[in-house]
Amino acid sequence: MTSKKKTYAQIGVFLLITFGIMMTFGWKGISDNELEGTITPFEYLCYYLATFSPAIGCIAARYVFHEGFRDDILFPKFTGHFKGYLLSVLLPVAFGLLNCVIITIVLGAGFTIKAENGLLEVIAAISVKSVEFYIAAFILIGEELGWRAFLYDKLEKLFGLHGSIIIGGIIWGLWHIPPLITIGLNFGKDAPAFPITNIALMCVLCIFLGAIMQLLRKMTDSVIAPIIAHAVIDTVCNVLFSIFLSNELVEGKNFIIGCCMLVPALLIGTACWIYMTRKNVSK
Repeated sequence: MTSKKKTYAQIGVFLLITFGIMMTFGWKGISDNELEGTITPFEYLCYYLATFSPAIGCIAARYVFHEGFRDDILFPKFTGHFKGYLLSVLLPVAFGLLNCVIITIVLGAGFTIKAENGLLEVIAAISVKSVEFYIAAFILIGEELGWRAFLYDKLEKLFGLHGSIIIGGIIWGLWHIPPLITIGLNFGKDAPAFPITNIALMCVLCIFLGAIMQLLRKMTDSVIAPIIAHAVIDTVCNVLFSIFLSNELVEGKNFIIGCCMLVPALLIGTACWIYMTRKNVSK
């Protein structure tokens, strides 16, 4: 088998397993019950199976093709990679702040701290989310081990950097179809032409978030930095929402808020994309 055919075969096995698990368990594991706090143990099991499906696909494909993890991509490599790990925190925080600013501008609201008890409430919110960060980081191993530790690298061998970011982002976005439909992930259920619009916008979002994650993966030669960045986005953004945006402001505006999120993703993702191109970051 030629190298190119082998890479196609590896991607095929990965996608078959990853999407097979997600499309089997994702519908039951991610539902409105989770939002209502009534999720059952079975639904939790389905949720984790779906979330870890990229990791399962990665491990299975590496095993089938005797690849293993000899590339050490699972291990943090701090020496000489400080900038990458610093950016894994700074870029998501910038994403969250810019997102809040854009939302307040679009909705015509003031950008002020809404916490009634001031600084103490802000510190408490950050403390709670710092605990959630570790939980999110563990869960997101399931995603990043598949996307950044496998799929994007394989796609880059076949289609180059630009192709890997575009095709990888579309695949990553399509993988979210169950939660996009069942709970209206990111864009709500009130979007025009639901769920087609949601799926299309999610693919666009994943293309540019994928550029951010891929830059961090290349800068550190490890999947740990993308895991950190992904976890920071999922937790810190919620903190910023709770600090700066009132419930009255955002209630019932899921589609608008989801579209606002595309702006910082486009800006930061494009900057990372251009940096990778000009600096020829090739690890």
